[in-house]
Amino acid sequence: MYKILIAIFIVSNFAFANFVETNVKEFKWGELDVVWVKDSKYPTYDIVVYFDDGALTENKSNLGVTEFMFNELTSGTNRYNQKQILSSLEFYGTSFSANVTHEFSTYSLSGLVKDLSPNLKMVCHLFNNATFPKSELKKSKRRAVAGLKSLVTNHQSLANRVFRELSLRGTPYSKPVSGTIETIKKLSSKKLSSRLEYFNQVKKKIYIRGPESVLDIKNMIVNDCSWTKNTGAQKRIVKEVKTKAIDTKSIYLVSVPKANQAQIRMGKVLTAKEATKDQVRLSFASKYLGGGFTSRLMQEVRVKKGLTYSIGAYASGQRNYGRSGISTFTKNQTLVETLNVIKATIDSNIKNIPDDLFNHSLRYIKGNYLLGMESTSDFMNTLLYLDHQGRPYSDIYDFTEEISTISTKSLSEKIKEIYDFKSQMVLVLGSSKLRAQLKKAGYKVKRISYKEFL
Repeated sequence: MYKILIAIFIVSNFAFANFVETNVKEFKWGELDVVWVKDSKYPTYDIVVYFDDGALTENKSNLGVTEFMFNELTSGTNRYNQKQILSSLEFYGTSFSANVTHEFSTYSLSGLVKDLSPNLKMVCHLFNNATFPKSELKKSKRRAVAGLKSLVTNHQSLANRVFRELSLRGTPYSKPVSGTIETIKKLSSKKLSSRLEYFNQVKKKIYIRGPESVLDIKNMIVNDCSWTKNTGAQKRIVKEVKTKAIDTKSIYLVSVPKANQAQIRMGKVLTAKEATKDQVRLSFASKYLGGGFTSRLMQEVRVKKGLTYSIGAYASGQRNYGRSGISTFTKNQTLVETLNVIKATIDSNIKNIPDDLFNHSLRYIKGNYLLGMESTSDFMNTLLYLDHQGRPYSDIYDFTEEISTISTKSLSEKIKEIYDFKSQMVLVLGSSKLRAQLKKAGYKVKRISYKEFL
């Protein structure tokens, strides 16, 4: 049976490589790079505009300006108000969204091919003529500030926000791309317009999925969006992360009112080299430990001990840095036990990985890898991510072959490198009463206020 599975994987890799060669085309429209994924199965399209900058170049007083700029594009232009813009896009059933990270941003558009022309024309108009009316911006700022203030009741999101900033403190990537209460209040229409002008000049790349007819948008991109002019005139400042020594001997306790559960976050910052030098083994280590119901942490912490409903591990990289970590929650009274079981699980897999568990996880990861790109839209976004990291497209279909070369010993080494409990920054968000429980178990505790992270 195992030999049959190997044969299937080999055939799948060959077919996938052939698909990339046949259906992925790259063009130059002026100075603009374009990637087209041919897909004639349905009369639909996806367009993703990649901007080679994100929140990294924001000033400390303007945190959140990039995300606000993209989100407020539909608030009004010199020709249309917000209601008219949204009515036009919704009339065609158009989906549109923006995503901002520290290193890059994207603007996505999707719908029916027959409606592509009016949809894209409107989007081009927004990027050229958005005025960010003060009345609409004021309402959006009020909603954003209220959302941040209400995070105290959303312990999972609050824990993620605090942990990110604490673990990345001392790097250019620590502050949230959504901004803070203080910086959001200072945003103005003028600042958003200035940010839009900047982003119209940064380096871009366009990813298109759909039948061949979608390429007819070339003239519109060139003439209406003007994205082929001055492409790359503004260069993003590349800042490779340099990890700062973090306190791995203490537990950071963030106390919040009315908490009957403890949110647990632990992890570390990865340098660009750590995050990109060994992508396959890094992915294997995270999925083996916490990538599904059969993962080691899920089996030990949930199935055997019943300490949580869900627990997961991750390890991923951008272009210049990466992050790894473990995330879960438990009842207040089982906090220490949960921490101990997590540590014991990591330690045991550093020492020895049983062959049967290793082989089961290997087959699972192989079987689910290509399924994760079954949708051509997901596949296109994978191409974007590879381009951002400067990796070849061949990495996609080389994955299953490379993962087969990993041994139990090398996987244990990667788990030790990334997840060794001694190297993790640990954060617990929950009741203030947890401090006594942690100290009794021998942990040093540092208390911090959640308010400084809003």
